[in-house]
Amino acid sequence: MNLFIKVFDVVFPVFAIIGVGYIFAHFRRISLEPIIEALIYLTVPALVISSLSRKEIALNDALFTTLCACAVVAGGALTSYVYIRLTGREHLRGFYLTTMFMNSANIPLPLTLLAFGREGLTIAIIYYIVISILVYSVGIYIAKGEGGLSEMFRLPLLYSTIIGVGLNLGGVRLPEPLFTSFEMLGAATIPLMQVCLGYQLYSTRFSEMTLSVVASVIRIAGGFIVALVFVTLFDIQGVTRNVILLSSSMPSAVMNFVMSYKYGLEKDLVASTVALTTIVSVITIPLMLLFML
Repeated sequence: MNLFIKVFDVVFPVFAIIGVGYIFAHFRRISLEPIIEALIYLTVPALVISSLSRKEIALNDALFTTLCACAVVAGGALTSYVYIRLTGREHLRGFYLTTMFMNSANIPLPLTLLAFGREGLTIAIIYYIVISILVYSVGIYIAKGEGGLSEMFRLPLLYSTIIGVGLNLGGVRLPEPLFTSFEMLGAATIPLMQVCLGYQLYSTRFSEMTLSVVASVIRIAGGFIVALVFVTLFDIQGVTRNVILLSSSMPSAVMNFVMSYKYGLEKDLVASTVALTTIVSVITIPLMLLFML
């Protein structure tokens, strides 16, 4: 019983804040664009710098986390390619987005912080950085056809990662007032991301249910299987193993819908898959935590 209570204590705050965003959308309609811009250009870079600059990072853990995140994305792409070829739906570029790129921020960052502490959050941030770089390069190439690589260099995520890791490896400590400023600004990231996710889900409508179900299975179950094979093969243990498994089995990212909408892909399919995987994760995430804790 204590284990169930512990899992509830971890999961409830995350989905409660997502629910707040959903309820807020019912009563008040706003533009998320300024909030997302603030996240991308201000709070996320601050969180990355404050998390990576002082927390001791094992290079092996960082390397394996990076490789596993890439393997999970590649596994989603390969499985989707096989399914699309077998069903004769070669035009479904949006399908690839939903299966390859998981929600690596809104849900796993607060989950890992609550379940595994600052050590788990650091691993989750590394995973998030890798996925974000892939989204803004490979993801945009899939959605747009070109321009992904240059887009990656326009965003501060890459530079804040270099700064954070550089400070860490160089043993350089930021002055305490400056570090506290980064820490305070970065602290706004997680709740804002959760509220934005809930707000976006309010306007999502289900369609293309067969494809959405298949994409959901590939994203959640497929991601978990690839990650499990990876961590078993390389004998990754402890918090790093748990965070990798949890992050790899997250629902499809809301960013996938943003890209599908912007570049005219199958936005109804993508939106349905994002919503379906998020709803299903209310069940799968507690089961994963029961497996780990």
